[in-house]
Amino acid sequence: MKKRTLKQELIYLASRESISVVSFCIVYVLYTKPETRFATSSAVLYFPLLILNLILVQGSLYWLNCLRRIQKKKYLETQLLAPLYKGLKVLDFMMLLAYIPIWIWSFRVSSSSNIIIGVLLWLFAIIEFVNYFYYRLSYYAMGGLGLQVMRPLKLLLTGKAAKSQISKEISLYEKNMEHK
Repeated sequence: MKKRTLKQELIYLASRESISVVSFCIVYVLYTKPETRFATSSAVLYFPLLILNLILVQGSLYWLNCLRRIQKKKYLETQLLAPLYKGLKVLDFMMLLAYIPIWIWSFRVSSSSNIIIGVLLWLFAIIEFVNYFYYRLSYYAMGGLGLQVMRPLKLLLTGKAAKSQISKEISLYEKNMEHK
């Protein structure tokens, strides 16, 4: 299979994340009953979904900005983008932590299936958080179809994982700020 150009890859990444957000929302609406969709007993589901979707939207917008950068169109430069994403990183982390008391509380009011699905969504959000703000965890399988699981895990556990693109951009910004 022919490798994608940088432009094609950025379009793919931005669109894939956006499609994921829409898909997750559709599945949530189909899975939940209208009367309980945003009830407090469903917080165990919709809160981690909100976090995950927020992280995916941030990723999609980041890749769109990178696409505009290579197309030499108007884009956010590193000196604006890096502080924004540095703040989003803190917000995302706080939201991930805020899920813990919701999860504990949910044992009293939610079904076990909702609790399990909520935890899986939360774990997925953590993986995406690490993937965007710390280390690259997405590697394509041979032929570009599907993602590898063991390779990124091995790289992460051995300390050989590559920094994520957003992490590199934030580091570059911080390094430049130190020299001013």
